[in-house]
Amino acid sequence: MARIGVALSGGGYRATMWGLGALLYLADQGRNKDVVAISSVSGGSVANGVVAHETDYRQDPGEGFAERVRPLVHHCARTGLFFWGPSTNRYVRSLFALAALALATLLAGVVVTAVDGLRLLAGVLLGAGLLLLVGALAVFGRRSAVVDRALAGTFFHRDGRPTELSAVRRSVDHVFCTTELQSGDHFYFSPGFVYGFRFGTGVPGGLPLSTAVQASACLPGAFAVRRLPTARHRFPPSAGPAGPAADLVLTDGGVYDNMADQWLVGLAERVRRPDHPQVDYELDEIVVVNASAGMTWKPFRSSWVPAVGELLALVRIKSVMYDVGTSLRRSELVRWSARAGLTGGPTGALVHIAQSPYRVADAYARAADAAGGGAGADDADRAARAARAKEVLELLGDDPGRRARWDELATRSRTTPTVLRKLGADRTADLLLHSYVLAACNLHVLLDYPLPATLPDRDRFLDLTTRPGGAG
Repeated sequence: MARIGVALSGGGYRATMWGLGALLYLADQGRNKDVVAISSVSGGSVANGVVAHETDYRQDPGEGFAERVRPLVHHCARTGLFFWGPSTNRYVRSLFALAALALATLLAGVVVTAVDGLRLLAGVLLGAGLLLLVGALAVFGRRSAVVDRALAGTFFHRDGRPTELSAVRRSVDHVFCTTELQSGDHFYFSPGFVYGFRFGTGVPGGLPLSTAVQASACLPGAFAVRRLPTARHRFPPSAGPAGPAADLVLTDGGVYDNMADQWLVGLAERVRRPDHPQVDYELDEIVVVNASAGMTWKPFRSSWVPAVGELLALVRIKSVMYDVGTSLRRSELVRWSARAGLTGGPTGALVHIAQSPYRVADAYARAADAAGGGAGADDADRAARAARAKEVLELLGDDPGRRARWDELATRSRTTPTVLRKLGADRTADLLLHSYVLAACNLHVLLDYPLPATLPDRDRFLDLTTRPGGAG
């Protein structure tokens, strides 16, 4: 059977559920036993981390796997992690209270300065207000560490202690992708290694799994850059332009590659480098599960406060840069996958959140019809895909009403906000259903993966949100 690499994109808890839906499909159809690596960024890394922590994915049948990830689904639907979420609420309230106290003290100092004979008091108030403000900024700067602890307490702990990254080494290589700001490269955390092009290969060195996940999900602006000392990783002495740097300076993996495919693409060539991790697997197929849809028209309204307007513009600029990079990678994925069918190397397929399950099937079925019922004797692969596309259309039901419902669901999925707060049971179930069915349809047409005999019932996914469950 083909050796499969799966890439889980970023996008907050939207991406967590989107990635999980595709993994549920693979497990149900028995193709999880062929998965050798799962790479991830940001929200996809939450799903990747929980799967690594709770089970050996290759060995877990569909129903068993669903029960092991039930706590994650329930959490994303009904609890949430940050702003708001029970594990971080105390921190957020404390931050707001400290900031409000600082501003109130500063305002009182300004008012008192106008009162004769109270200038000493005014000075005390202004000084205290500035100290409180500095304290609030210091607390604000700790938000990444707070989320790290919340991830450990919620998902990644055993016997009351945070689980180490090296402790979840499985038959599947779970790779968490971050962006290292000094080198401008992707940096990878795995239970068996840590690696950056300019750092070389090191060891996990007791790093908590929660830290690898949080660094991968360190969305710029929302969370502070993570500085992690390099000594524990034992990089080679030649790393960096002048030896190993003292710290890794890490932000969200999506800054470099929001589809998380860069670990998987070109792996066979990269492992020939002496400083690259010598992994014990090769890839025949790459499945990219992408939860970030392209930008649509959205009016930009600035603010009458210049500084706020500049901040809003920077946020939009960041979104455009993410979108351009991801759009180009999606296009390139289609191109290199087509070339691979002719020249060898891994083939690929995309499970893209903006698509209806009809999209790929329609494209291949129309191509076959235009060719007179087939793609021609000189293109047996395209003819086979066209036949499988018609099987997908039969399963989905080729009528306008069903097409409209899937279009509506695709719109609902792609417009789910990029957050780490609870999504709600209905939206969570819809994301899982959409991802599961889209993966089944696209992977059947493109890679001949099994097609379910019937479409899954939405109630199956809704049930996963109803109770926390527990690890098996």
